[in-house]
Amino acid sequence: MSTSNSNLKSRHYSALASRLKNLQYNLSETENQLELMTDQLKSMMKLGIGCGSQFMAVSRLLDIELIQATSNSQSQQEQQQQKLVEEEEE
Repeated sequence: MSTSNSNLKSRHYSALASRLKNLQYNLSETENQLELMTDQLKSMMKLGIGCGSQFMAVSRLLDIELIQATSNSQSQQEQQQQKLVEEEEE
């Protein structure tokens, strides 16, 4: 009976050792994946900063163009009104 108990313990220990080895491998793989994710998140942050910068630059240019277009439109309207006033006076 003691030999069967020692065989049983031996099998349990070897099964436990195998599971611990598998767990250690999985933890190591998880650590590697987390490091990869950290690198990718840093790259995504840089990409986000670049996209945000481009958006702000384009927004500034569009604001300038909108102001110019508005002022041109207003000056054209003023010129048309002056022409109408001059025509009415004649």
